[in-house]
Amino acid sequence: MKVREVIEYIYEIAPFRDEFGEIPRDDAIVFGKENQTIKGIGVTWSPTVKVLKKAEKEKLDLIITHEFLFWPHMESVWFESREDIMKKLPNLLRVEILRRNNMVVYNTHKNWDAAGGWGMCDAFPELLGFKEEINRGRFIRVHRIEPIRVVHLAERIKERMKIPVIRIAGDLQRKVSKIATAVGGLGQIYGIAEEPYNLGAEVVVFGEAVDYAIRCCTEYGMVAIETSHVLSENPGVRNLAKNSGENLKK
Repeated sequence: MKVREVIEYIYEIAPFRDEFGEIPRDDAIVFGKENQTIKGIGVTWSPTVKVLKKAEKEKLDLIITHEFLFWPHMESVWFESREDIMKKLPNLLRVEILRRNNMVVYNTHKNWDAAGGWGMCDAFPELLGFKEEINRGRFIRVHRIEPIRVVHLAERIKERMKIPVIRIAGDLQRKVSKIATAVGGLGQIYGIAEEPYNLGAEVVVFGEAVDYAIRCCTEYGMVAIETSHVLSENPGVRNLAKNSGENLKK
């Protein structure tokens, strides 16, 4: 099978268009060539050195990743960043493994987030056990649940995600029933709270959030809950791995 055949299949199940219109294209083969023949496929959230070593061990030569492959150059007054990104140690280590095993890395992101029914944005509320969707944006989902105090909602989320600690901003004793999910790194956008507020949410459950986004939530009168970037997106990664594994064999 050629790399391009796999990519064409991903376009079928996660097109760069949804009910809101065109999705900005951000997919790319970031290492290797599209006409390369591959024998084993790995799907990962982030192609770290550890992940690539595991792929090497399992003889996988196409890595489909949600996050970036190389740490980029950063223009900043706060620290000095290497101009040549391929001299950064993590990037050197990754390239060494990729070249040694003739691997291809394909990065796909926004279409994977928005893919209806199984993508990041739908898989996260499913993980949390939210069933009744009442409103949505392209990447935000709002569900209605039985009224519950925030403190008990937080315990339920920790149990469902199997994490010991989460961050909460707001009244722990407040009863809520309309919950927005903002998967992955959406909470890194300062004013992201505006959309769930306009969609009628009382609580926003983030993957990862900066303090500005948390404060924005509380100033809109909502409760903010931060969980984990990777753990909120892993269900969507698993869905793609399962879907691709079952259908590419046919």
